[in-house]
This record gives sequence, C-alpha cells and structure tokens, in this order.
Amino acid sequence: MSDTDGYLGRPTRSDRSASCDICAGVGWVTRRVPLGHSDFGQPIPCECQGSRVDKNTRIEALERYSNLGPLRRCTFASSRPEQFIDAPADRAAFDSAFKAAQDYADEPDGWITFTGPSSTGKTWLAVAIANRQIELERAALFVTAADLLDYLRGGFDADAEDSFIDLFSQVREAQLLVLDDLPARPSSPWGHDRLLQLLAYRHASRLPTVITVRGEFRYLEEFLRSRLDTADGFAQTHRLERTHPGQRNEFGSMPNGMRNRMTMNSFNRAGRGGLSAEESRSLEFAYEAMSTWSRMPVSSHDDRDRDWDRTRRQWRLLTGPVGVGKTHLAVAAGLEREEVGDTVFFATASDLLDHLRSAYAPDNPTLPEDLLDRIKTADLLVLDDFGSERSTPFAEDKLFQIINYRYEDRLPTIVTTSLDFREIESSRPRIASRLGDRDVVLRVPMSGPDYRKGNNSMKG
Repeated sequence: MSDTDGYLGRPTRSDRSASCDICAGVGWVTRRVPLGHSDFGQPIPCECQGSRVDKNTRIEALERYSNLGPLRRCTFASSRPEQFIDAPADRAAFDSAFKAAQDYADEPDGWITFTGPSSTGKTWLAVAIANRQIELERAALFVTAADLLDYLRGGFDADAEDSFIDLFSQVREAQLLVLDDLPARPSSPWGHDRLLQLLAYRHASRLPTVITVRGEFRYLEEFLRSRLDTADGFAQTHRLERTHPGQRNEFGSMPNGMRNRMTMNSFNRAGRGGLSAEESRSLEFAYEAMSTWSRMPVSSHDDRDRDWDRTRRQWRLLTGPVGVGKTHLAVAAGLEREEVGDTVFFATASDLLDHLRSAYAPDNPTLPEDLLDRIKTADLLVLDDFGSERSTPFAEDKLFQIINYRYEDRLPTIVTTSLDFREIESSRPRIASRLGDRDVVLRVPMSGPDYRKGNNSMKG
C-alpha cells in the first residue's frame, strides 16, 4: 500500500480503470502521516496531476474528490430564485443569502450557515459554493450529516479503527467542508457527540465551513448557536424564508377545496342516519381523538411542557373502509395545526411517490433531497390513503425512510388507510412495526357507510 489513499468520493473497485496506480483515478490523495501532522487529512494533488494535465482533467479530479455527484448542476449561474420562493418578503431574504454565498465562494473565510424551512434553497446555495471552488480549481468536500454518521458507524469497530480515524480526519481537516442537513436535534447521543467533535475542531482551527441546518436554528444547543453566528464576523448565519405552505399552490399544501369542506365543524358524527351502535361509537371516538389532539397548545419544542409534548406527539392511524371520513378528519386536524403555526405537509401516498420519482429527473429544478427533507421534517405529516400506492422497491424504500425518520424523532404524523392492520403487517412489515407501537401511535378505527353515495358533505 502506498503512503497516500482516498476515502469519501473514492471510486469503487469496478470504476478503477488503468488511470493511475496511486490514486486509482481520483486525482487527489491524503497522506498517511501521524495525527497532528500539518498534512494529516488534507487533500493533495496526485502525481498524475502534474503540469502535463490540462485544466479539465484537474477539474474532473476535484469533482471526484468533492463527493458532489449529480449536485454539480447546482451553481450560482443555474439558480433561479423563483424555484425556491415566490413572495416578495421571502425574495429579499433569498437575495441577501445569495449575495453572501457568492462573496464567500470567491474567498472562503470563516463559517457561513443557511437555515430556514425546507425547499428554500439552503442546500442549493451551499452546494453552489462548493461548485465555485471547483471552478477555481480548489478542493471542497461535500457530505450530509446523516451520510457522514453512516460512514463513521461503518468504520467504528475494532477491525476498522484505522479507517474510522482516517475518514473522520479527512472530513475534519478538509480545506473547505460543506456539511449539509445538520440536525437541530440529533437522533442519538453518539451522532451528537461526533458532530460536536467535528465542528468544535473546525471552529478552533478556523477552517472554512459551510453548513445547512435542518429544523429551527433556535433549537440548536447553545454550544453550536454561539459558533454559527459570532459577533466578530468569523461566522455568519442567513435565514431563508418561505410563505406558509397553506398560502401557496405547491405540492404538500392542502388543496383549497379540502380547506373549505373538511373542517372539524363540518364533520357529521351522525352520518346519514341509521348507523349501528358500533358505527356511531367509532365516529364519535374518531372525532374526539382527532379534535382534542389537534388543538393541543404549541409546546412540542418547549422543554417546560413535556407532558403536553408527549401527548401531542402521538401519531394517529385512521383505518376503515372507503368513504367513512378518514381524510376529512385528517385534513381538519391539519388545518387546526396550521392555525397555531405548524407547517403541515399533506399528500396521498401515491402522489408523494410520484413527486419523489419526478424529482430525480435531470431537468427537474427540485432536488429530491430537498423534497424528502420537507416531508420528513414537517411539523405535521398527513399521509393519506396509505396502501393504495403501487408496490415497488422504490416505494417501499422511500415510505419506510419517511415513516422511520418521523418515528425516531417522534414527529406528529397522521396516516389514513383502508387496509386492515393485518394487511399492513403482511405487505409492509417494517412500517407495520412502527405503526404498531402503541406508545407512539393511537389507532383510530372508523366504520360506517360510504358518504359519497349519499347527500352528506363528509368525505373520506
């Protein structure tokens, strides 16, 4: 083995053509030197990038090192503000962040952080900075916080101690690091400690760093907040805004037709009459379960009110036949939460998957990571008609990814389905395991006639 090697962004064995025996085609290497050495973890050009190679070859090598992949298309030149925002007030915040990102990209010095709701352009601006570095033939390393922790966990065992140290040091010592999707609330103490360790080192060493924050900036612990925005100008933070989803015609907001019809007040617990005693009880229970829960105080992020928080964070699984009123109550609960300031993402399972698939198209301006982040981190997710979607490996993977993320973070979620729970266990066992946790999920079975076949205004 040579005294140089690469880690993040390194080609797979099958990609390593006979290009270079030292870097295997990466173009950049890290020297195997002791901890504390000035070159430890630093990317340096491989011998194959001598004066004989042209600029395009060096750019290609930088691209491989950067770990950007398809994100190379996210540049300042290709950015269109209207793809992220449409309100004048939001535009002002974006323009300010855009200008700051451009200035920083030309001469990276200190830290720059972008915060705000999903799909406001945080990742795009951060990646544009990295791409500008490549244009200037400088090294930049991009990694999401989740991927970084996955890489580190994979190397964190007795047999891979050296790779763990080398990988962590490569990220820690990167000439310019873009750390995307830093969680305001890390899901595990281990991950929390690794991220703090990384950022504390880079801050103390004054290494240029670009960060995007998932979740509200104010929920970060004081240690991080004090380092992401400093009075001496070393670190600057820019918050991007987005008009409330309910005021925009965008995927994830509830259609106006539903808003006008599906409220708690318009839900008819008596049905069309002639309900059995069991059906009457089920509709009454469903109404009480949803209306009480949806009117909880805004305290999910308030450490002083943990009892309310635990109650509100229970999920609701609405089950029952078609037309019984499941969607009506789910939408009504979403409207109640919007009234108290929560961001609500509403979609049928089929539409959600269709939009995620289309986001991977090369000409789609929406980054799939941004859309997925909106879905995963919304204050309330209403996933309607679960089980009606076509079963594919993509659908299985994405639905589990969304549901598991929200389950682990205990983020309020409403799921409606016409499937019996045993059918969910049979067709979606991993999801059923989360939906079956009675400490988190309250099952709300509903029974009754199909209201679409009568004159009742209630839909489901």
